[in-house]
Amino acid sequence: MDHESDWSLALEQQTDLSMTHGNVPSLAAAVRRGADLRLYMTTEWYEETIYFQQTYAGDGEAVAGLMTHHHGYVHHRQEVEQPNMSIFKYDTSGTYSQMKWLWGDIALDESQAYPYGIYRWFVCDRWRVVYEHDAEGRCIAGDLEELKEHVRRGRSIQVGIRQLFGLAEDTTDGPAHISFVANMQPTIKDGQVHANCDLVVVGAPFWPFTWQDGLHVAMMQPSTSGEMVCFIAEPGQLPFTRIIRRRAMQWMVAERG
Repeated sequence: MDHESDWSLALEQQTDLSMTHGNVPSLAAAVRRGADLRLYMTTEWYEETIYFQQTYAGDGEAVAGLMTHHHGYVHHRQEVEQPNMSIFKYDTSGTYSQMKWLWGDIALDESQAYPYGIYRWFVCDRWRVVYEHDAEGRCIAGDLEELKEHVRRGRSIQVGIRQLFGLAEDTTDGPAHISFVANMQPTIKDGQVHANCDLVVVGAPFWPFTWQDGLHVAMMQPSTSGEMVCFIAEPGQLPFTRIIRRRAMQWMVAERG
């Protein structure tokens, strides 16, 4: 089945960031609804499309795509004996944040402004909220039993975590936001749904933010009880630390795919 039509162009920007299609508020609104996000860009050497594993959306025009584990095969255009991993944040400002994590637990902040030839932001607006709860696990909307049934039927499930940024310090005082994270393995246990997530990026509780403001990576398992079991670390500052936090969340099912 061809799902190409599921992806729509939400925003196109030129090198000078002028908009030739769409607008930022509409892009941010789609991401707040849980839409998948991709970004096509051109340089003088190559073209690329980034598939973001995680998204961030706040109020108004606050929106960003997060690549949580970009695999690097060279370092500064030189061949290397060991791989590296970069954590990227792209927004509509023309500046990207990049933390390169080298073998041996060495972290290099290589963020910069780069004049890409064109920026095309695509969204796949295919998610529906099935269940929403507060940080204590109290139901706000939806049906937990329906969510469980979607898990049993092999449906695609994602979770949006409110006030994720600031998790390391356990502060929720920053700007209101929600971050949607990739779910590798939904499970049902003790009456709750749990999500074994792909690698998750946790930034500082600001908007706009850069990795200079703070950056952690986490392996986490949020659940519909509101509890999140996490192993969290700063790049270049291993080992991981085990923490338990509570956050309000939205649980969504894909209507397509």
